[in-house]
Amino acid sequence: MFSLRRFLAVLTPLALCAGLAACSGGGSDTDGRSSAERDDDMAMGDPKAPVVMIEYASLTCPHCADFHEDVFPELKNKYIDTGKMRFVFRQFPTPPVPYAVGGEAVARCAGPDKYFDLLDVLYEKQRYWVTSNNPRKALMDIAATAGISQESFDACVSDEANIKRIQEVSKTAQDEFKITGTPSFIINGKLRPRVRTIESFVEIIDPILGIKTEPRTENNEENTDDVESGDH
Repeated sequence: MFSLRRFLAVLTPLALCAGLAACSGGGSDTDGRSSAERDDDMAMGDPKAPVVMIEYASLTCPHCADFHEDVFPELKNKYIDTGKMRFVFRQFPTPPVPYAVGGEAVARCAGPDKYFDLLDVLYEKQRYWVTSNNPRKALMDIAATAGISQESFDACVSDEANIKRIQEVSKTAQDEFKITGTPSFIINGKLRPRVRTIESFVEIIDPILGIKTEPRTENNEENTDDVESGDH
């Protein structure tokens, strides 16, 4: 899906990952995983929650940034923080692919406890670093805000194991769920298209939880002309 050589050339790394703990990845929760997770997934929420939502997203996707800024905070407050949902984030790089891979490497470099915090920053500042004439420096500036040294940054963005992991995750997404773009959402094992607003998520999640929801009417239904799952 993407070229390792091009990725390394764009970010101009200086060293390979040499046993640095920050490069090892892992989940943000260390006390268990849901049955839907990989050992190297980044996730938040109760592993035993009745709802497991996997998001396939790209750090260079503007619609993904919109979701994480406008919708995800309410989802987190309503379902994740209350133990009703386990949230799993998986990288599915979209153009410019080397930048998306580099951003994921930087987020993992921050370590499991800071991963999602740095992910938020990368989405918030997406326009800044994705359109930068010097993406390596832009990512380094963001990494520095999380206390990542230049040495750790260089090691993490050139970690070939992480790059292969992203390739594997992307291939699985295509083979198992027929995902072609971002953001795409798998809720309890099923791909859910056309979910973008908090209302559209509620209509899917609440019935799983046994919560009755009022169906949207023509008057209160939001505009659904935005991109469908599979666009980016």
